[in-house]
Amino acid sequence: MSGRRIKNTRKRTTLIKAGFFLYVCVCLFAIVSLRTAVFNLEYELGRLNRLKADLVRERKMVVAQSASLYSTQKIEDMAVKRLGMTMPERENVFFVKRTAQAGPYRASMR
Repeated sequence: MSGRRIKNTRKRTTLIKAGFFLYVCVCLFAIVSLRTAVFNLEYELGRLNRLKADLVRERKMVVAQSASLYSTQKIEDMAVKRLGMTMPERENVFFVKRTAQAGPYRASMR
């Protein structure tokens, strides 16, 4: 082989080795960055799951509080204490009978 051909082969071999080394370095960097991204996503997912659990617990508390506020005993106590209402006595209760509704007067010309 000629000297020129040997130099080209050495250059090509050196270039291939450098390219392979660069390729391996880029692959390692990509793997490390992907692992870091996965860990960050897992951390964020755990934080969001804890937040969801807290919100579900808080929602259950609010539903229980609203149910206790709308209970008949609570409403009766509020009516007696805040509004000064009293329980009616039997003599003060009046029953109203339902009658047919009054409608417009119709005059037919038959």
